[in-house]
Amino acid sequence: MTKRFFPLAAAVAAVSLLALPADGLAGPELHLDVGRIEDSVVFDIDTFHPPKGRVRLDPIAPVSGNCVLDPSEACVGGPGIRKLLRFDVLVHNRGDEDLVVGDPKTLPDLFIFSECHGHHHFAQASTYELLDETGNLVAIGRKQGFCLEDTVPSGPQTQVGRRYDCSYQGLQVGYADLYPAELDCQWIDVTDLPAGDYTLHVVFNPAHLLEDDDLTNNEAFVPVDIDEATSAAPVVSRIRRPSHDAVVTAGSPLRVAWSASDDEAIATQEIWFSADDGETWEQIVGDLPGGERSYAWTIPAGVVTGEARIQVVARDEEVQRGALVSDAFHVRGATRGRRLAVR
Repeated sequence: MTKRFFPLAAAVAAVSLLALPADGLAGPELHLDVGRIEDSVVFDIDTFHPPKGRVRLDPIAPVSGNCVLDPSEACVGGPGIRKLLRFDVLVHNRGDEDLVVGDPKTLPDLFIFSECHGHHHFAQASTYELLDETGNLVAIGRKQGFCLEDTVPSGPQTQVGRRYDCSYQGLQVGYADLYPAELDCQWIDVTDLPAGDYTLHVVFNPAHLLEDDDLTNNEAFVPVDIDEATSAAPVVSRIRRPSHDAVVTAGSPLRVAWSASDDEAIATQEIWFSADDGETWEQIVGDLPGGERSYAWTIPAGVVTGEARIQVVARDEEVQRGALVSDAFHVRGATRGRRLAVR
């Protein structure tokens, strides 16, 4: 994965100094820092590639992208170039008692173990949503969970050391839990959304599973704008193979060939397959280099259809999409003793 992100040290240094215990509140009082979200919102362009082999993230600061495409995370729409809405989430404990969660291994109702990350996640810590101008939900963040811990002091009044971490989770009075924008999955994938005005909606502790004296300050609505692109989208002008009414045997190779261009440069390309005349699509590959014009793929052995189609998608550096769907072709079941060539 190639990516641009912000130094973690700068994110920590910018923690609010206003996190003093609120009067009249008893017990833990979790407070979502709305100003921190507003100040940190940024659009970013990243390119993701499936990792080769089994690679785990750094459990402390996962910014490598190795787990982003893992089925347990799936926090981008697929490999290749993507446009992401990134933002910090900062949660203070402004009450007069620590939030004590405990050892995740003993709390299976609250935590799930991430095989890719190699540690437990509190799976219902927050929700990230993007709403359009009419309030309709158009995109969600797929961050699977948080490690609730003392990340940074809330302000200079905090003189004690950290007490809670990922192995024994919680949030003590005078500390804040920080999820900076550069972390993997600390975003919403907005790759194919049109330009316009949107609202980022963040809710911490949405299911009220964490003890919290005041639930009215755990929600944020932050306006964001997706700007118009500054250049034309790529054009996929022709799919040469497979040709109209071509026949290929299930389990045999299919070579896809196409023509594509852009006024500047194509960043990555995608190949999609449909067995039902375009009703549903399955991505074959999503991170082909921009200069490729052919790709070999083996049709799955169980596919038999007379309504197969291929779709080629090209994206530029602004993540704009150009696409073309092939004519229908046929996939026959494997015949013992002979193979049918693609016409």
